[in-house]
Amino acid sequence: MIPYFTHVHVDTALFISIGITVVILLVFGYLKCIVNGSSRPQALRGAVQTLCVGSAAAGASYGIVRGINAVKKVQLAG
Repeated sequence: MIPYFTHVHVDTALFISIGITVVILLVFGYLKCIVNGSSRPQALRGAVQTLCVGSAAAGASYGIVRGINAVKKVQLAG
């Protein structure tokens, strides 16, 4: 969320947020594999797998929200 508070342009903040998320997913996936006793090549593969799963989850959640918004407009209470 920090990029959205520090940048005026939402598009710039979005791309910074995506970049930070990619780096964090790769680091987390790598460290997860190293802690579990994997070799470095296996850890690199695990990092990429973690990135793919995280990206798929983000894409699925985005698609679900878009689908719900297309079917029924959400009204805010209050």
